[in-house]
Amino acid sequence: MRNLRPMRVQITPSARILLADDHQLFSDGLCSLLNTEADFQIVGQVYDGTGVRSAVQQYAPDLLLLDVNMPRQNGHDLAPYLLRDFPSLKIIILTMYAEQQLVDDFRRIGVSGYILKNASRPTLLTGIRTVLAGGHYFDPQLTKNVAPNGHADDVFLKQYQLTPRELTIIRLVVEGLNSQQIAAQTGLSYLTIKTHRRNIHFKLGTNSTAELIRLANEQGL
Repeated sequence: MRNLRPMRVQITPSARILLADDHQLFSDGLCSLLNTEADFQIVGQVYDGTGVRSAVQQYAPDLLLLDVNMPRQNGHDLAPYLLRDFPSLKIIILTMYAEQQLVDDFRRIGVSGYILKNASRPTLLTGIRTVLAGGHYFDPQLTKNVAPNGHADDVFLKQYQLTPRELTIIRLVVEGLNSQQIAAQTGLSYLTIKTHRRNIHFKLGTNSTAELIRLANEQGL
């Protein structure tokens, strides 16, 4: 009787995923969702922009799901340096912002994907797996369901010569945040926020916060 060799079963390692989002409840929910997938392993969660780089060094993830607005250092500023310093790292931006100019900025930076936070579970999983397989994935909502709003934002940006950062600050003002709170939310200094707000008023032709909010509401921001 021949000796039978044991069959070798090749086990594909789970993809290592790091979550970077300052909203802990959202991050915990996302962690729970992704942990149900056998081919994913959540290696860490970061809630502060300044901790993302050290977490990437520590956990060596295959994929980083990165929010745009994070305390002390935002995703827009982080992404270029992370891609430069960690060439094998793949980044998907996971955000609520659908502004076309912001999406285009991240495309130029070189991220592998951009998914909105209101995406369906199948969309999120498809996007993650597409990027891990070496592809690129940009949320279909960017050209479908939210296209009218995104187009309006893009027109607003161009009409008033605003930058994506200035648009973010306008949104936070509309939400009722003061300059100190906006500084903490965006990771910028208080003086930088004050300078941005002066520039915004100049570009929009507004003289007060009330006028700024009224104009933003008229534009549907």
